[in-house]
Amino acid sequence: MKHRFLSILFMSAVMLPGGHIVCAQSPYFSIFDSFERPPKPGAGIVVIHQPESLRQFVGTRIDSENIDVENGKTYLITEGYRVQVYSGNNPRTSKGDATDKQHKINELYPDIKTYVVYNAPFWKLYAGDYRSYEEASHMLRSLREAFPQNKKEIYIIEDKIRLLLD
Repeated sequence: MKHRFLSILFMSAVMLPGGHIVCAQSPYFSIFDSFERPPKPGAGIVVIHQPESLRQFVGTRIDSENIDVENGKTYLITEGYRVQVYSGNNPRTSKGDATDKQHKINELYPDIKTYVVYNAPFWKLYAGDYRSYEEASHMLRSLREAFPQNKKEIYIIEDKIRLLLD
């Protein structure tokens, strides 16, 4: 019973009423502030008894190995999906082919992040950071239409992805 209560409290701390996720570093609002507001007519009152240290802890971002900060932006590193657009192992042309396709994708889809990766002996080009297979499959179809000559080598892979937190 106590475990279930803690699970509900945790989920309440993560979600706002209406299903919107709370920003992790919002200095003006916490889940506890929403509970302490005067209720609307006909609504109940929620009272939370807890140590002040717990209140200070909720909503603060913890540094860990799956958090990356680059150019002042914070990213969460997690499991997800990317679309592999190119893979080549010709030492003379593969790097150029990968970067050429990267530039074309950046022109067509400027909001999609692309990655050229060298893992000997292969140069590979990945596009996107997708949490679900369905999101990646939409991009897969778009890229196959944009590059019909390479549509057999474009496919979805599981990979570590970077999600913007800020």
